[in-house]
Amino acid sequence: PKPNMSHTLHVLTISEISCRNLRSADFLSKNDVYVVFKCGTKKVKTRYISGGGKNVTFKEMLTLNLSDADLAAGIDVSVYDYDVGSSDDLLGVGRLVDLRSLKQRPGSPRSFDSTLRYKGKERGGMSCTVTLRGGGGGGGDVGRGRTRGR
Repeated sequence: PKPNMSHTLHVLTISEISCRNLRSADFLSKNDVYVVFKCGTKKVKTRYISGGGKNVTFKEMLTLNLSDADLAAGIDVSVYDYDVGSSDDLLGVGRLVDLRSLKQRPGSPRSFDSTLRYKGKERGGMSCTVTLRGGGGGGGDVGRGRTRGR
């Protein structure tokens, strides 16, 4: 048996992040949108897109190091409107769940889709592509490509 199996860290990459049908937080201007992905104490966020409006796509890749427990817990997604000089407006919250199933096919990208809610109402959606690398469990590619002693 392998000790500390639950402490194995998996590298989770989040890409192709897009939001659709976001609520308008600013009366006179378009939303300056960014997305925060949070799991326990771990948090990553996109840069904000100025004047992104209601439908936004982010061309960046985010990385989180997650344990098996983190995968079981899922990831909270929050979408905000960035405001200069005042607190940012929350546009909606969602969740990425069933992340443990990614361990069955490490390295294979999978699309996730989440409804965004604000004050209990449906307020658009968010989709992204998630890929799990590293860690234990079923992956034949773990450790390949690394050279030691150089």
